[in-house]
Amino acid sequence: MATSVTFTMTRPLDKHTLRHSHDPRLPKGPEVLDIRSSQESLLHNLDSKILEGLSQPQGSKSFPSLLLWGEKGQVLYDDVLEAPEYYPYRVEDELLQQRVDDIARTVASTGTDMLIELGAGNMTKTAQFLSAIDNYISSPLVYYALDVDQALLERSIVALKRRVTFRHIEVRALFGTYDDGANWLASPEIAAYRRTLMFLGSSIGNDEQDAAVRFLSSFTQAPETGVPQNVAGFLLAVDGCQDAAKIEAAYDVPGGYSRRWVKQALEYARELLGEGIDRAEVDRIFDDNNWKFEGRWLPERQRYQTYLTTTCSLTATIRGQTITLEEGERLPIISSGKWTRETVDGVSLKAGLSIEKFWKNPEFDYNIYWLQPSLKRVDSGIVIIDELEAEGHDQVHHRNE
Repeated sequence: MATSVTFTMTRPLDKHTLRHSHDPRLPKGPEVLDIRSSQESLLHNLDSKILEGLSQPQGSKSFPSLLLWGEKGQVLYDDVLEAPEYYPYRVEDELLQQRVDDIARTVASTGTDMLIELGAGNMTKTAQFLSAIDNYISSPLVYYALDVDQALLERSIVALKRRVTFRHIEVRALFGTYDDGANWLASPEIAAYRRTLMFLGSSIGNDEQDAAVRFLSSFTQAPETGVPQNVAGFLLAVDGCQDAAKIEAAYDVPGGYSRRWVKQALEYARELLGEGIDRAEVDRIFDDNNWKFEGRWLPERQRYQTYLTTTCSLTATIRGQTITLEEGERLPIISSGKWTRETVDGVSLKAGLSIEKFWKNPEFDYNIYWLQPSLKRVDSGIVIIDELEAEGHDQVHHRNE
């Protein structure tokens, strides 16, 4: 029999005591904080990851998806977002605008100290949401935008502050990967603060389900120790559309915008690997003419998979590694999951989270979920009840607001 837990509320966390010893606006320092780990951050060894992916056996080769999110990639992706066929961005934006007050009130009600937006990008949807939260809080809150593009973070913060002035919210940014963010949040100087995570854009579906469970768990449990983090909630946007025609039009939009965005990964790879004596070899492998964009909807896996596919046989030696590619080899670079409510429920429960509330666009089955931990830290004012005491009370309840 699987072990299960539930909880009941006791006295609220003494915020005065917490803030007396830990200022939630810390750490002091630059507006954009570099949290990359020299040993662990993928941003430090993306060039090696490219070669590692290309050196795998036939059928297992891949490109790291981070190649899509350099500065030029972000600009080209903005063109994709503006295409009317790309419904996820438009539908999510409409849903946020329609339900922003209820979503903001839900987040504010937790008394969270920190709001961390994962993969914040250009923060185009952030201003309205933060303004709504600002109306519902009376104590300081720090908003952190996490992204892998430092230049974009700096520009976006300036633009955000020009658009709106907050009474209670301080705006900062974290430069690093998701792993870097999870490690930073688990650090001793930050771990005490109650945090809310926000992951929009249905990006959680980029991973397979097992990887998504690990991803969510990395923010709800300390990566090294497994100790539950002081998580107030997780705001998660997930696309549940299963309509093949709508999906295929969205991920290969007319005008070639999707194709230009994906193929610029080759240019980024040339920049990362092209210095020194291997330049001619690098140029041959990553020549745009030697690759084509391909994508397909895989209903049995509930995901759209995007590939770069070779148009000819290729061989080169780069940094001592011989790379051989056959004509027609299809290398995945990014995918987008389209998860039903049942899939989200299953992934969340495995990560120790439960759906407490959600907001839905019925036409596309696009949802914004409010998840909360099934197991919470003792210092967050939650008493954990063991399985025998919890019998009959461990069912997850869903509400369509």
